[in-house]
Amino acid sequence: MISAWLSKAATPLIKIGVLFVLGAGLSLGAVCLGYRIADRIGEIIIDRVAAAVELTDAKWKLEIADANMKLALAQAAQANDAMRLNSELAAAREDARLAKEERKKANAALPGGADGGLDVGRVRLLNRQR
Repeated sequence: MISAWLSKAATPLIKIGVLFVLGAGLSLGAVCLGYRIADRIGEIIIDRVAAAVELTDAKWKLEIADANMKLALAQAAQANDAMRLNSELAAAREDARLAKEERKKANAALPGGADGGLDVGRVRLLNRQR
């Protein structure tokens, strides 16, 4: 009789315990599922951020390479201009040197070179040097 009474009294407690265990299991499963979903979303975000960083890096590398190429072309053009100007300057110096030599020869060929004065022929030589 006591065992019948105990079994009758314990039955609702067993039912409540079973429901509690089932509820706890479902809650634990839901938490685990939520954790797995959040972890997967985090992986997706990390992958997307890495892809965006790679794209940005590639863009900047391309822009840097383009700027370096433009700089190299500008330096080459500047070097060509400097060489051209240097050759023009050397030619002008040589022309001036030759003209000076010609004036010296023309001055020496004029009569009265020992006089040390200016005559019409020497003045004409001076006027031609400009």
